[in-house]
Amino acid sequence: MLKRCLSLFLALLLICITFSACGNGQANTAKLPENIMQKSDPAKDNELNILMIGNSHCYYYTEELYGMLTAAGYQNVNVCNVYYSGCTLQQHYSWQKSGTANYEYFTTNGTGQISVKSVNLEYCLKQRNWDVISLQESNVPIREFGVQKQLKLSKNFLMDLWGYIKEQYPLSRYLWQQTLSLQIGYSAGGYKVETPEQQKAEAQLIKEYSLAVCEDYNLERVPTGDAWQIVREGGYDNLCARLGINNGEGDYIHEGDIGGGQYLSACVWFEVITGKSCVGNTYIPNYAMFPEQATLQAAAHKAVSLMIN
Repeated sequence: MLKRCLSLFLALLLICITFSACGNGQANTAKLPENIMQKSDPAKDNELNILMIGNSHCYYYTEELYGMLTAAGYQNVNVCNVYYSGCTLQQHYSWQKSGTANYEYFTTNGTGQISVKSVNLEYCLKQRNWDVISLQESNVPIREFGVQKQLKLSKNFLMDLWGYIKEQYPLSRYLWQQTLSLQIGYSAGGYKVETPEQQKAEAQLIKEYSLAVCEDYNLERVPTGDAWQIVREGGYDNLCARLGINNGEGDYIHEGDIGGGQYLSACVWFEVITGKSCVGNTYIPNYAMFPEQATLQAAAHKAVSLMIN
């Protein structure tokens, strides 16, 4: 009889403790399976860790994005990318499957900019508890095959690539970057943009592909290309101009510093990541920008606002 009463008392005590914990907002946080790298919610630590997986279009504006985030009060910021020049999604997938160590892992944080070369995707993923992970596609296959064919081709590998990354980091936030079209008058890989109409058509092609990928894989879009078109259609098409390249004229494909392209792309990323307006952000790059800073902020804000609305 005494044993039965004692057992009943202990059972009631356990129930009371359980309900008391729930009432105090203490959730039962089960550990993630051991095969998953991410062991805790990145939003609950004191860092902001951003990982961009792509090619040169995730490479040039990390310093500006870091500067804007810290100017807005974010602390312990790490803006990182997994980079290989011209890399397509299919190539990322192939290298992930084989463990090929062809990447440069590039970090921008409070200690400066650090590069580690000849590493594989797994190495890069394991470096931090990522708040944000992004992917992007090279413009070349989108131009070559068109939106619908490239979407069909992408499904052969993009689902597996995303599945692998999300399995490792189920609590991260996933973004897709909509990149930019070529500057008018210049070519890349035999493709040349000669008119504003052709430039706009290429930008629209990239946008349509990006919209479809975001819908199919439930990703948030980073409308970098939209912001570039807003500035370009406002009468300025020299965003690629970069110090040390062709006497400051630019390379016509990538974000430029003195042309303002790096800062413009950073503004778009800042708004998408933080949900805050970049207008009035006090960070100023250590180079002169044309057009002026306020124009670039306004274009980025408009691009993100139109996406949300």
